[in-house]
Amino acid sequence: MKRDNPYHSTPMDYPFSAEETGALAGVQQALEHEVDELVRLELAAEQMLVEEVDLAKAYLEDDSQHVWADLREGLQRWEVVAGEWLLSAADPSRVNWQLNHWWGDDEVHLH
Repeated sequence: MKRDNPYHSTPMDYPFSAEETGALAGVQQALEHEVDELVRLELAAEQMLVEEVDLAKAYLEDDSQHVWADLREGLQRWEVVAGEWLLSAADPSRVNWQLNHWWGDDEVHLH
């Protein structure tokens, strides 16, 4: 009799002998086979669940990286737009001086 299943009882736990022949032995073997199959099915389902969770985690990780990259890019665009808007409201002559680095030695503290 095959005993590679860690959940399966040892032969000593049975109320009848494993060497028994006849109808009772057939029922015993059928029950053992059925229990073994159910345990294998449960273990396979458990493994499938683990694989599904791993796949979902991989998708979420990939999606979160794309979301953060898109958010970062969008915020950078808004920063440029806000900077351009603030520059358009500023004194054009001072903006040109700032952009072209035309400050003299006495105005170094202004930039």
